[in-house]
Amino acid sequence: MHSEPIRSSDQLIQRAIQIAKDDRPKTVVVAAAQDADVIDAISQSQAKGLLTGVLVGDKAAIERLADEHGIEIKNLEIIDRSDPLEAAHHAVKLASTGKADVIMKGFLPTSAILKVVLDKRYNLRGENTLSHCAVLDIPGYDRLLNITDGGMVVKPDLEQRIQVLQNALVVARALGCVPVKVAVSSAVCQHSDMPPERHAELEAFLALTKTRCTDVVLQGPLTLDAATNIDAARERKAEGPVAGEADVYLVDSVEEGNIVAKTLIQFAGAVFAGVIVGAKVPVSLVSRTDTVKNKMASLAVACVVAEYQRHAQAEVRS
Repeated sequence: MHSEPIRSSDQLIQRAIQIAKDDRPKTVVVAAAQDADVIDAISQSQAKGLLTGVLVGDKAAIERLADEHGIEIKNLEIIDRSDPLEAAHHAVKLASTGKADVIMKGFLPTSAILKVVLDKRYNLRGENTLSHCAVLDIPGYDRLLNITDGGMVVKPDLEQRIQVLQNALVVARALGCVPVKVAVSSAVCQHSDMPPERHAELEAFLALTKTRCTDVVLQGPLTLDAATNIDAARERKAEGPVAGEADVYLVDSVEEGNIVAKTLIQFAGAVFAGVIVGAKVPVSLVSRTDTVKNKMASLAVACVVAEYQRHAQAEVRS
């Protein structure tokens, strides 16, 4: 297993390429692949030696889009399934039978592909709810910051929040973080400044993590600046084991996570790598607004997580 922590998007992409060289490229299967941005991301990532791509979708539409956008697809396997839902089922079946390591969303709603992933007949359900990790390479920060959950769980209750944290720990450990430093988000840094009900929720969460999570250091409440900047933490009298060095920023709602992550991407030039975790295989999504680097980083983090899960599952079996 990789021991040195991955601290940048460049290192993340290189780690995925190294996994491919050491063993084999991870196979990424795209459900409903008739989407030019997705085809381009897969094509460029395969050309870099990062992965092996399998496109499941409307073959005629895939070939037409590739021709229109100048995308090289001759080295990509294409499985012709014109109906998007049928393509999703075929892609998920490949993953469930070990023929693919990562599932990627193509031209269909996120809810549709995730419903198929969770279909009991494919046995890809994990113990936890699905959640989204936005792994950001932020200029000026000396490590990757995983903001979760900004895409799946709208307003997690106590149990869901523990599961979101556990999913984030999988991603952080795949990135080589030991122990994982987790900041619990807040608008304030002092318990005394929190409303009583929010303070009670935080205390219950921190107590439960002690029995449910290992190799993790938590600190909260912490504002984003205190979690990522030690001088800000000192100013707010919030020094501690996580302050200024957070690997994970655990937010309170999907809106908070989404706004924080997108603000850092839009205005701070952060490189974004997003992945959905909680199933037995990671699920990758890219957006039309993502840069080429972001798309490649998102595929890379999914491949790195898949490798970590492969080792973890092998250890359980042994």
